[in-house]
Amino acid sequence: MGGFLGCWKWFNSVLKEAEVEVTDANKEKIDDVIHHYIGEQASQGRCSADWRKARKEINESPEMKKELIAKLKAIV
Repeated sequence: MGGFLGCWKWFNSVLKEAEVEVTDANKEKIDDVIHHYIGEQASQGRCSADWRKARKEINESPEMKKELIAKLKAIV
């Protein structure tokens, strides 16, 4: 996985709601989706670019959480 901790580990509750099971085959894709989503939202000023802070902000925003869940469901 390189030099960063898979950010999906910080989003276990979102993954659980999305009914996405992390496997060796999909964890990189999950990581990409979450990183892309956070980058997109941060660029619009909707959340922090720091995924630890973004996790909290997304969990507290039903709209962002719903969007991320939809994006995650789309990859399985």
